[in-house]
Amino acid sequence: MPKWFRFAVLVLSIQACAPVIAHGPDVHPGFSAGLSAVLGSGPRYENGDDPGPFYFGALAASAAYGFRSTKDSRPAMRLGIQGPTERGAAADLYLQAPRKWMSPVAAGVGLLAEFPDGRLMPYLQTGVTSSSGFGFNVAVGRYADKTSRAGYTVWENALVNWLTVEAPVGALMSVHLHGGFASGHVKKQYSFDTVPYVDEDRWVMLGGVTLEIHR
Repeated sequence: MPKWFRFAVLVLSIQACAPVIAHGPDVHPGFSAGLSAVLGSGPRYENGDDPGPFYFGALAASAAYGFRSTKDSRPAMRLGIQGPTERGAAADLYLQAPRKWMSPVAAGVGLLAEFPDGRLMPYLQTGVTSSSGFGFNVAVGRYADKTSRAGYTVWENALVNWLTVEAPVGALMSVHLHGGFASGHVKKQYSFDTVPYVDEDRWVMLGGVTLEIHR
């Protein structure tokens, strides 16, 4: 079996997937779709039978629709879905402040919600994009999650930071280069114990790329 295929299967099946904000802060009207690949690098922690970094990374496809008025005095909205994620799939709702308020900066708030029962990560995003499609943006999100599994419970919270550079690739496609840093705390405790067997701070560096197609 090729090494790249084994790696893809690993990324798609791992439990430590990074929450990815793959879009820019300025909402594109209409349909868009993308493919994101992210890798994590940092200290190796206890993760069951396969020790590794806080997040291994992510490999996910996404689709979204942007709603934007012709009037810059009105807000815009992007409704998207991405998967696979740590719990299966995630909905991504992003609301952009009216361009008239912030120009030339684009900014908004969003919520990345994994389902059927996963992380909820609110985030802030802001950045600048030129008329030719070049730009950069920053996204900051935080979540706190509790998961009950067979015989034990996991508590996890983290602050996730992304810095992204965007560039056009032709008329209908753009590439996003991501750099990120996440830090948080993980606690794991067996159901029959009163003391956790894992209780530690964790961090990871992240890097990745997204290819996005616009209508």
